Amino acid sequence: MPRSGIDFSSTATQTLQVWFDAAPQLTIAYPHAYLFNVAAKTDSGLSITRLHWDFGDGSTLDVPFSGQSQVSDMRAHQYANQANYCITVTAFDNAGNTASVSVSLVPNFDFTLTASPSTQNIAQGDTATYNMAVGSSPSACGKPVAVNLTVSTPPPQGVTWVLNPPSGNAPFTSTLQVQTATATPTGTYTIHIVGTNANVIHTVTVNLVVSAHVVSTPDFTLSPAPNSLLVPTQSNPQPDRANSTIITIQSINGFNNPVSLSSSGNPSGMTLSFTVPTPTPPPNEIVTSTLTIVTPCTVSPGSYAIHVQGVSGSLVRQTAVTITVSACTVAPSFDILPLILLGGIVGLLIVIPFLFIFLRRGRPVVTPVLMPAIVVPTVVPCPVCGNPMVFVDHFQKWHCDNGHGYFRLYSTAGT
Repeated sequence: MPRSGIDFSSTATQTLQVWFDAAPQLTIAYPHAYLFNVAAKTDSGLSITRLHWDFGDGSTLDVPFSGQSQVSDMRAHQYANQANYCITVTAFDNAGNTASVSVSLVPNFDFTLTASPSTQNIAQGDTATYNMAVGSSPSACGKPVAVNLTVSTPPPQGVTWVLNPPSGNAPFTSTLQVQTATATPTGTYTIHIVGTNANVIHTVTVNLVVSAHVVSTPDFTLSPAPNSLLVPTQSNPQPDRANSTIITIQSINGFNNPVSLSSSGNPSGMTLSFTVPTPTPPPNEIVTSTLTIVTPCTVSPGSYAIHVQGVSGSLVRQTAVTITVSACTVAPSFDILPLILLGGIVGLLIVIPFLFIFLRRGRPVVTPVLMPAIVVPTVVPCPVCGNPMVFVDHFQKWHCDNGHGYFRLYSTAGT
């Protein structure tokens, strides 16, 4: 039967059992050699057929038996490397039953302990959280490793901490939650977390940096996009030029109140307007309003700083938009009266010849011809028939031989 005080794990059945009679004995210090003593028992009428040894370093051994219901076996094994190996022995009987037992070279199974993050920075009254990870050593032979966690450091003033869970079978994780108070002194604190299992102890440390508590007052900011605009050259009398920029209101620390927007700094003639004059941002989010700037040609060219102000209760925030206005070009002006007079003259010049022809076809028209004072034409056609006329000095008139009468040059008078 297995001796008490030996730390091993087994898969024995009621029919077949196997156990170590003693803990592994170190027989050679280097290279390490150990002596193992195992025993097995099956029901009466059955017999143990063999024991299979697995020394944990890749070496195995089969030991045959015959006709015995209870056997014992002692084996020595030397290890090339120093480590905590797991040794397993499996027993077989002639009824097909099997049972196994395992033992570690070091009875107190080891584990690992880590913490993250290594440092937390918080303000007075805030909470910090650290994650503990407990891992099992490969030498555990499949047996659960029970580990207890504690904080060995005394808590600073106003600080409380909780490990959840405070213990478990490796591998497992645990959370260390540290709660500070507004009265906790500022500074850097080192916290020691201790993990224990039988005679094995591991410690890990984390740092807690506590800074002064700052009261978070709800607030908001203003920002334009774009923050500069250009009014290019335009001709008068073109329509007024409109530019726009987006004013963004950013909520800070949960601010959620209406903000009244206003503007100033615009020169004479320039008009400013907001699409939403009193926007309300959602907590810790943004809201926008479009600022439209209308610039007619009457505005003097130059650069102007438009100041945008947001007011909410006692909070006043400002931003600025720069708008550069280019000089207007004067379009040439036209007086339509000379054009009307010119058109009338041209029209008369076109209509008069046609009117003359129309009237001549209806009845004879005598057109007076004014003779030059010095030069007398030698040939003048009759205004009626077109035949040449003869100038009569006595009458100072032209005479048509076809009987159409006398005519003065450039005159309509006749006989």
